[in-house]
Amino acid sequence: MDSSRTRAAADRTEPSPALTGRTDDLQSALAAIQGGTHVAVFLVGDSGIGKSTLMETIVAVLGPEVTAIRVHGSPSLTNVPYGVLGPFIVGLPVQEATSQLAVLRTLWSRLEAEKHATQKPLLLIVDDAHDLDEATAGILAELAAAGWAKLLVGAAARPGLPEPLLQLWFEGIAERHDLRPLTLAQTTEMLDLELGPRVLPTVAEILWEASGGNPLLLNGLITDARNDGTLRQRNGVWLFTRQLNSHGDRLTDVVRRQLLRRSPDERQALNLVALAEPVPRELIEAVVGEDPVAALIEHELVRVSAAPQPELRLWHAVYGDTLRNLISPARSLQLRQSLLRLMDHEPVSAEGLLRHVSWSMECGADIEDRQLLRAAVLASRFHDDDLARKAASLVKDPQLAMQARSVVARTHYNTSDYAAALDILAADFGRGNTVASLLAGSLLWAAVLSALGHTPAEIMQRAGALLRAGEQLAKDYPADAGSILAAVNERLAAMRSMVLSLAGEYEEDAPAPPARPANCLEAAFRLSLEAERLLVRGKPVSAFAEASKALDAAAGVQAAGALDGEMFDLTDFLVVRSAAAAIHGGDWQAAQTLLAGFAAGSGPVLISFGGGVHAARGIILLYQGKASQALDTLSAALEALRLTDPRQLFALTAAMAFAAAAEVGAKEKAALLLAEYESAPAAVSRYLRTLSRMAVVYGKARLGNYPGATAELKRMGRPDPGKNTGGLELDALAFCLALGDRDSASRLLELKPGLEGPRAAAICDYAGAISTDQAADHLAAAKSCEAAELWGFAALAYDAASHAYRAAGDTLRERMASGQRKRCLERADNRAGGDAAESEDPLGILTRRERGIVALAVRGLSDRQIAAELQVSVRTVEGHLYRSYAKLNVKGREQLPGIAGNGNGA
Repeated sequence: MDSSRTRAAADRTEPSPALTGRTDDLQSALAAIQGGTHVAVFLVGDSGIGKSTLMETIVAVLGPEVTAIRVHGSPSLTNVPYGVLGPFIVGLPVQEATSQLAVLRTLWSRLEAEKHATQKPLLLIVDDAHDLDEATAGILAELAAAGWAKLLVGAAARPGLPEPLLQLWFEGIAERHDLRPLTLAQTTEMLDLELGPRVLPTVAEILWEASGGNPLLLNGLITDARNDGTLRQRNGVWLFTRQLNSHGDRLTDVVRRQLLRRSPDERQALNLVALAEPVPRELIEAVVGEDPVAALIEHELVRVSAAPQPELRLWHAVYGDTLRNLISPARSLQLRQSLLRLMDHEPVSAEGLLRHVSWSMECGADIEDRQLLRAAVLASRFHDDDLARKAASLVKDPQLAMQARSVVARTHYNTSDYAAALDILAADFGRGNTVASLLAGSLLWAAVLSALGHTPAEIMQRAGALLRAGEQLAKDYPADAGSILAAVNERLAAMRSMVLSLAGEYEEDAPAPPARPANCLEAAFRLSLEAERLLVRGKPVSAFAEASKALDAAAGVQAAGALDGEMFDLTDFLVVRSAAAAIHGGDWQAAQTLLAGFAAGSGPVLISFGGGVHAARGIILLYQGKASQALDTLSAALEALRLTDPRQLFALTAAMAFAAAAEVGAKEKAALLLAEYESAPAAVSRYLRTLSRMAVVYGKARLGNYPGATAELKRMGRPDPGKNTGGLELDALAFCLALGDRDSASRLLELKPGLEGPRAAAICDYAGAISTDQAADHLAAAKSCEAAELWGFAALAYDAASHAYRAAGDTLRERMASGQRKRCLERADNRAGGDAAESEDPLGILTRRERGIVALAVRGLSDRQIAAELQVSVRTVEGHLYRSYAKLNVKGREQLPGIAGNGNGA
């Protein structure tokens, strides 16, 4: 074979979504088939992982150079010796059909005829090799070992390759590739190829989580989501418009094919797990037996949790809805009754309760009101709004019905339909014959009014109706008067702290609140308000610490179930407050960690709050000076926030996007974004409202039509000279410096002692360099800004240094400073967000497997030790090293440390 020509053909192969993450495997498999060391290549992985697609690509690349013969394993022929070879041995007498020698001779005669006709080497393509009978596997292994043909084999990880083929790998004459699920990065790459580059990152995160990285499931989810409108393109951005549907036609077809391969008992077990998951293993085994359950676990269709009470759930959660959709209501009811007879208690986990109630509703079974209400509350917490509304609508008890209606209002709040939420809550506010019904929805009522623009004073004035109702209830039940009034006053205190915190309204000189709030909820809001106060004063590090304490308090609230009837998104709100502090301070790592932790939540949460996460990432990019990336990111975030904006971040995001568009000179885009900002409700928090207005003023100045911009920015940063607003001033003066207002430097230096965080320190270093106007100071400031990853300010400092060197006649250092300025601008302009220097990594030309082997060689491992570490043959290691030496243009192992040390050592 002409290996160089084949490799060139592989390099020219168009990128395909189906081959995402498999390029290294493709190149390595081609090299193994073409080389003289290996007689077989094994592709092993779970169902749907991409084995067949990779095999077909390999065959397409090698097509002109080989005689391709296909053999396909079949479950129905697994116990029939040579059954799959029937088409090749049709002329063999019946009495010789079980003779290995006769079968081998007949098969070889047929293959020789094919090879003679094409005059090209034989390549046997064996798919579903795990279903081959041992006799056929032995024949194929004999052909390969004798050098008569090469094998390209695909097999499921379980039960795996037949023993005769596996022996080729043990002997080091076969190369094995274990295909792994796609990573999040590979899923994102696949979506880029399938849909284009403008895909909201939360789409990739949701699909990756739902599919488990399985390409077949991923493709099914994408196709179904596009077909039913769940995945939609809005203004060029792909995003989810609602919760991901996992029972579309494409995915149903995938699951149906899986079911056809299972025995009746296994199918019954799968259906029971789908309907009741998580369900105790012993219950399913009691219905269908131990063997079917063990088989499902072995084939990774069902997973089992650890002791003490092992529970079963589907390996791929997306199979659940599809399986349930395939089961008729009558069959579902029959399965439910068979399971209930064996259950001695209801599910105790939240997920188990939701599944139990949902299954009961699907069957039309009676459900107790309190269980329905509990399920509605849990569904709302998990942002499963459809289930929450359905369960709440079935509650009949008049007192519980008020709490159920508050849950329905919460589902409207989840989708930013505040008017609908208020209609429900206002009708019940201040009513109820029990404390629980009286307080139901009261916090949510206050949050809705806050979202609609009402001030804390207005909200608390209207909340007087709750106190009056509580006093009347205490009179009606004098024996419980003390506890009733205590509960109502506690709720009013929490409500007041909440609305003040939402609005960011605090008094600079107000006396400290009591050391011990009545409950964790009130404590969380007070800590949040303190974080806002510190942020405005220029203490973002301290503010982040307070916000972190608030998050801890919120965890206590959730653990105690204090918000079961309210479902106020306390954690979401506090994540925004914490992220604001981290971003203001320039602690990008803390901000990204916080956002990544939130983004690790379930898909429905990401759909609801994903726009906010993306907006925060866009603001980080803008602060770092990466305006082009910031514009793309913030524009995508706006599309998500149009659908749902529970934290009212649309105005802030539009303002920041406008500033980014103005920064890059996109005037038409800027005009549209400015109109978006002006028509949107203002951000709720006082700090975020002011920051939004600053970004708009900055953007207008960048567009060249706002001559009074710096003066206005300074007024915004210091609205009351008698109060400490150092944080606001830092933001305002940073915008002024970026606009070229050098007069702002002196005020920044006055503020410097009271400011916290690497961002403030770097900007103040630049202000200090402006005040001295010394080249050395400008260089030091530039390095400080680089260390803080403020690439825009670093470029400004290098530019100032260049001018200072030019004035001094030092042309050499002037050129050096200009070059550094250009590098910072390129870093800011790097659309991929990575360091341009990374492309110079000499190890970048190696495949993933070659990189891994080189890294182990650099660590001093011998070829045999590397083979043991990676579970490959010594010959495989040697072949990869030789190819690596050639690519890196080195003579041997002794020259690798210097090269690897300059690379990333992957």
